[in-house]
Amino acid sequence: MGFLDGIRNKDLEKLEKDRNINVILKILKNGDENTRCDAARALGRLKDKKAVTGLLESLKDESGDVRWNSASALGRIRDKRAVKPLINTLKHDKWYVKVHAADSLGMLGDISAVEPLIGELNSEKVRNHAALALGKLGDDRAVKYLINALKVDDFTYRTAAEEALGIIGDVSAVEPLIKLLNDNDVSVKRHAAGALGKIGDEKAIKPLLDAQKNEKWYVRLQIEEAVKDIQSKESEK
Repeated sequence: MGFLDGIRNKDLEKLEKDRNINVILKILKNGDENTRCDAARALGRLKDKKAVTGLLESLKDESGDVRWNSASALGRIRDKRAVKPLINTLKHDKWYVKVHAADSLGMLGDISAVEPLIGELNSEKVRNHAALALGKLGDDRAVKYLINALKVDDFTYRTAAEEALGIIGDVSAVEPLIKLLNDNDVSVKRHAAGALGKIGDEKAIKPLLDAQKNEKWYVRLQIEEAVKDIQSKESEK
C-alpha cells in the first residue's frame, strides 16, 4: 500500500485541514479498518460532494464500522445520490449500520425513504432513529404509525415518536398526545407538551394547563412554552 503503511491520525488531520479529498479517498479505500473509519469521518466533516462516490463504495465495505461511518458521512454531505444506497443499507444485518443509515436518510429529506423507514419501526434497535428520521421527512404517511408508537412500553421510543409527530404537525396526533400529558414518565409528558406546542392546535391549551398542576418545574416550564407557542400560532391566523 506504499504511503498508506503506518498512516497516523495526525497525517489524516493534516490531509483534512488541507482538504486533500483525493488522498483521503485513497485511504478510505485502502487503509486498515480503523484508518478507513477515520477517513470516512473526515470526509463527512469536509462535506465535499467529490467524496460521495467513494463513500457509496464504502457502504459495501467488509467492516460494519466502516459502513456506518460512511453512512453517517453521506448524511452530513447531503447529496441525493446517497438516498437509494442508504435505503438499501437499511437491509444490513448489523443494527448499528442501519441506525446511521436511518439518521442520514432523515438528513437527506427525500420522501422515497418514508416507506423503508416505516418498515424499520418494527426493529427494536432501529425504531427510535427511524421515527426521528420520519419526523424530519415530514410526510403524513408516517403519522398513524407514529401514533401507534405512543402506545409502546418504551419511553425512548415514545418520546422519539412524540418529537416526530410535533415536527410533522398533523392534527390527528393532538388527542393521543393530550393523553400522554398524564403519563407516568416525566420525559413522555415533556415531549408530549413540546409536540403539542409545535402542532399548535388550540384545543390542547386547556389540557396543557390542567396538566401543569403538581408537576415538576421543568415540566411546568415546557407546558408554559407549549401554550405560548399555540397562542402565537393562533394569533397569526
